[in-house]
Amino acid sequence: SESGKGKSSFISFLYGSRTDYSGEIRLNGKPWSAYSLDERSELRCNSLSYLPQDILLFPQLTLIENLKIKNSLTHSKSEEELKKLISTLGLSAQTNQKAATLSKGQQQRVGLLRALIQPFEFILLDEPFSHLDQSNIEIAIQLIENVCSQNNAGYLISTLGPNHGLSVDETIYL
Repeated sequence: SESGKGKSSFISFLYGSRTDYSGEIRLNGKPWSAYSLDERSELRCNSLSYLPQDILLFPQLTLIENLKIKNSLTHSKSEEELKKLISTLGLSAQTNQKAATLSKGQQQRVGLLRALIQPFEFILLDEPFSHLDQSNIEIAIQLIENVCSQNNAGYLISTLGPNHGLSVDETIYL
């Protein structure tokens, strides 16, 4: 749906990175506000993954270093698995390139990988395809659906465009 309708805000509210809303968001029947900082950290490491629209890579670190930092929190992927994922999204040649020098589309794919390499029950993806061409969108969607299937996880994706062939249970237009 259109820009400025609150999609990014909604996703950041669900993740807990923004709290400037009225009402109540519940996770597992418990208000998000009732979770301690340690509990929120635990949820974000093991249950809830997030790709913000602005990606937030460490610009002076390489592509692989950005992934290794995230992976060091959960130790869920081997270096070989990381390299395979990098290859899946066509980024092998950029593995040791600093994030700041990657194109927006390449940065977006690295951000997606970073979100997918941790354990999760649900992943929140805010405009994950805005800088990708159709071919890369199709590859990214296949990867998202494969990883979600392996994790028995769900996903929520905000997008300005069409659903790009995603297998969705429900579409909400804002």
